[in-house]
Amino acid sequence: MSIDGLVSDGEFLDITEIKREQAEDYECITNNGVSQPDQHKVKVTVNYPPMITDMKNMPVHLGKTTILRCEAMAVPPAAFEWYRDDHRPLESDNTLRIKNEKTRSLLLFTNVTEKHFGNYTCFASNRLGASNASMLLFRPGAIKGRGVGLHAGMSVGVSVWLSLSAVLLLKV
Repeated sequence: MSIDGLVSDGEFLDITEIKREQAEDYECITNNGVSQPDQHKVKVTVNYPPMITDMKNMPVHLGKTTILRCEAMAVPPAAFEWYRDDHRPLESDNTLRIKNEKTRSLLLFTNVTEKHFGNYTCFASNRLGASNASMLLFRPGAIKGRGVGLHAGMSVGVSVWLSLSAVLLLKV
């Protein structure tokens, strides 16, 4: 039997080269032609390393409040860390706070000063790998150039180690 590229021959269903999009509920129905068909549902989870999906350069005026966002898709969920110029930013001056959520991390600035401007890197990791992306927090008009200017846009460097695996064996 073949359904959406999945083949079942006998009592096992082997899903090879599984993709994230195939993570869902599957239903197994058995029928021997004598008794009522038996059916069971199985939830398939596909694990994969973090992939950062949303990082943008952020212009901000002195004295204002702003948020740097780092979104990452990952199963299991990613753990986040922030760095500024290869150092972890400190939260001791009450103008900077890190808020980690399930799929994203926020770097919250209140009362932005000159010392806050610079390059920030978000590092997302789980047991399958890691990814990082950098963004610039800058004062509007501080950086000028020809062609593509530095505006609220993407500035990403990503390192990803990929390992997707799942085997679903159903014995009926």
